[in-house]
Parts: sequence; structure tokens; C-alpha cells
Amino acid sequence: MDYGLQALKLVVGLVTLTLTFRMLGKKNLAQLSPFDLVHVIVFGGILDSIFYDDEIGILPFIFTAVVWSLSIYTMDLLAKKFNLFRSVFRGTPDHIIENGKLNMRLFDRSNIEMEELRSILRQKDIFSLREVKDLFLEPDGRFSVIRYAKYRSGKDSSEEDYYNVLLIDEGEVQREVLKYIGKSEEWLMSEMSALGVSDVKDVVYCEWSEEEGFYYRTKDDCIHEKREGYIN
Repeated sequence: MDYGLQALKLVVGLVTLTLTFRMLGKKNLAQLSPFDLVHVIVFGGILDSIFYDDEIGILPFIFTAVVWSLSIYTMDLLAKKFNLFRSVFRGTPDHIIENGKLNMRLFDRSNIEMEELRSILRQKDIFSLREVKDLFLEPDGRFSVIRYAKYRSGKDSSEEDYYNVLLIDEGEVQREVLKYIGKSEEWLMSEMSALGVSDVKDVVYCEWSEEEGFYYRTKDDCIHEKREGYIN
């Protein structure tokens, strides 16, 4: 093994990788798009395969590193200049909840479950879907939430938060949750019937709390068609 050659390759690889990140701008890891991560992972694989091959000299190594770095920079530049390339390379936000209505097409495409979505909202101190006016799934996988105005105002110090549970998830009754809160399926069916719901299979989600009662959305309350524009 030529240790001098290996050391030189290591330095060139480090410099090239650093310059590539510099060209992409000052992003933290959370701001890297899936395309950025693919670039870095593939680049690491290229460096790894060439690094341990003594038959590949320093010039082919530099050529490969430079070409790959320039291709990354070119794609990033195209994404900044043209909407078509931006949507392909960077992605666009998914408007999952729009004015209180769940977009089922985007929700299904996001591969998240309703309880997972509720968990994400709880991490943002939002304990019910009734508070959410608009929700966006950003290209980097993070969620952005706009609350209804009445929930954005500060709470009175004497007002307590309430805990709610998901009783119906995409038409399926959550029997374990009913058991946990000490209610029966018959009670749920009776309450839903009183609310005008004849078939729970039509209910996309239904929350309930002792203090606030029921909050639900049926398939008719959701958005199903593809929306035109930059935001899906």
C-alpha cells in the first residue's frame, strides 16, 4: 500500500467534500433535502471505492471528485433558477390540512398514520386536530402548522389543557382506546348516530375528550383531488 498516495487521496477527498458543502450554502442537516443526502452518500461511496484502490492514481481520483462536485453544484443552481428543477431536486411542501380539511391524497402519500400525526402535533403543544387550520409537510420532512386564531391567543392561567383520544382512525374503531377510557363500542355508535353519522366507515378520524366532546371528519369533509400550483 502506498501510504503517501492514500494520504493525498484523503486530503483531496476532504477538501472536495468541504467545498461541495460550501457551494450548497450554509445549511444545517435538517435543511438538507433527500437529494442532497443522496449526493453526499454516493460521493462518499465513490471516494471509498477509489481510496483503497492503489491502481487508481491521484489524477483520476481528482477528476472523479471534481466532476461529481460540479454535477451537484449544477443541479443545485438549476433548482434555484427553475421551478421545474426545484420540484424535482428539492421537492415541494404538501398541504396536508387546508383550512381544516384533510387532503386524503397527500395524507396517504406521506405514509404517516393518524396517531403518528397527532403525536407530531402534541410535540408542538397542539393536543387536538380541531386547533389546526393548515398543516404542511415540508420537503425536509418537518411539519409546519397554522392554528386557528382562537387557539393562537394566550390561554387564561386558570384554563387547563385537555387530553383527547382517537376513537376512529380511517373508518376503524379503536377498541383498545375505548376500553382505556371506559367506554363501549355501543356508546360510540350511539353518539356518532346522534351526530348524524350512519356509517363509521365514512369517518376519517374522530377525536373525543371529556371536556370538549367529539371532533371528527368524514370522507365528504376531506379533499381528494390533486391541487394545482407550487404547493401540492
